[in-house]
This record gives sequence, structure tokens and C-alpha cells, in this order.
Amino acid sequence: MFKRFLPTIMAMLAGILVLLGYLLPLEFLAMLRDVILLRWAVVLAAFALIVAYLSLLRVHLLRLTSARKKKFTSLLVILSALGTLVLVLVEGVEGALTQQVLTAVLIPGESALLALTAVTLIVAGMRILRARRTAGAVIFVVAAGIILLTAVAYSVYPPVLAVLRQGVDILATAGMRGLVMGVALGVTLTGLRILLGIDRPQSDE
Repeated sequence: MFKRFLPTIMAMLAGILVLLGYLLPLEFLAMLRDVILLRWAVVLAAFALIVAYLSLLRVHLLRLTSARKKKFTSLLVILSALGTLVLVLVEGVEGALTQQVLTAVLIPGESALLALTAVTLIVAGMRILRARRTAGAVIFVVAAGIILLTAVAYSVYPPVLAVLRQGVDILATAGMRGLVMGVALGVTLTGLRILLGIDRPQSDE
């Protein structure tokens, strides 16, 4: 009984207190929110990050000791994780070598992943259009193609496509704002479901 209801009650109380701390101008609620609850959340998030890091190392170490193939990827992940940890512990986050690794490895890697994501989305849209030609699939493929062609052509012929690029930027900004509004509504709905005890992500159910 306690395993089922106690985490739900604690999550509901913490959420309600934090929400009241932002809505009501009371010093007690603000102190409870900033000094106790949010600091506890930061500590728990730090421990969760440590557990995730150790779990990553454990999974790839098990892959190295097993008879599976593709051990080179696991070895690369382990060396990267341990090397980054040692580097940050020795030099700190603001160290020269740490910043060099950040600018020379992480940022180009993220840019490459974003480029692969764009190509993957276009290929997925083409497959969806081939499987079933719905209105959403057509709009997705056309929008992705226009944005990609405009971005490439604008770097070659900027005066000719300036107006088209401006229109695409307006449509892209409107779409991003719609996505942000949808995310905000989804987060609000999820928070309300947790506060009301409908969803219990902290339990085993």
C-alpha cells in the first residue's frame, strides 16, 4: 500500500507546493520552493545522471565481455565516456582542452547529426508518400523539399531567392511557434495529470 500510494502523494504535494510558490507571492512558499524542493530536485537529477552514466558503462562492458559482434562501438563509447570524465575532473568545465574538445568534437558531431536528421526526415516522408498519399504526407514532403532547396539555393543565388526565403522563414517560424505551443500544452496536461494522481511515473505501474 505504501509502495503504491506514498510516492504518488509525495509527487502530488511537491508539485502543488512548487506551483503555489510560483503563483502566490508568499515568502514561505518561495523559500520552500527554492531552498528545499528545487535543491532536492537538483540533487536527485545529479544522482540520476550518475546512475545513467554507470549504467551506460555497465552495458557496454557487458557487451565487450560477451560473444557479440560490433565490440568496437562499445569500446569507443567506454573510452569516450571515461576520457571525458577524466578531462573534466582534471581541468574543469572551463579548461582549455575541455573547450577544445567541445568545439572540435561535440559541436561538429551535433551538426552532423542534425544534417542526418534532416535527410532521414525527407526519406521517411517519401516512404510515407509512397505507402499512402495522404494530405499530411504531401504537405510534409513539399515543405521539407522547399526548405531544403531554398537553403541550398540561397547560398548560391541570394538576390533571386531572397523573397522566397523570407516567405519560407515566416512559415517556418509559424510552424515552430505552433510546435512550441503544442509542447507547452502537452507539458501542462502531463503536469495536471501527475498533480491529480492520474499518471504515476514514479511508481512501478
